[in-house]
Amino acid sequence: MTSNKKYTVLPTYTFKEELKNITSYFKYKIKESLLTKRFYKNVSNKIKSLEFMPERYTRISDFKNKNRNIRKLLIDNYTIIYEVINDTRTSLYFTYIS
Repeated sequence: MTSNKKYTVLPTYTFKEELKNITSYFKYKIKESLLTKRFYKNVSNKIKSLEFMPERYTRISDFKNKNRNIRKLLIDNYTIIYEVINDTRTSLYFTYIS
């Protein structure tokens, strides 16, 4: 993989819902709007950075299907699980696991 190859990041429905739930929790239950903004911005920046060199994060080797390129990105106490697809649409799919 070359470093100038750009990938398309495609969030799953689950990811969007979990991110919304996490930020709502910060904002309404903990009442920390600054924390909410900072967390959301951090996640957005990390996800955007996956457009280039998405294979730089740790591969999950114990995944059921070893042929799939499943990786994890850690942000605070959360893990983003995503798949790098090189041969079809050069895209990423990801989801949150808290």
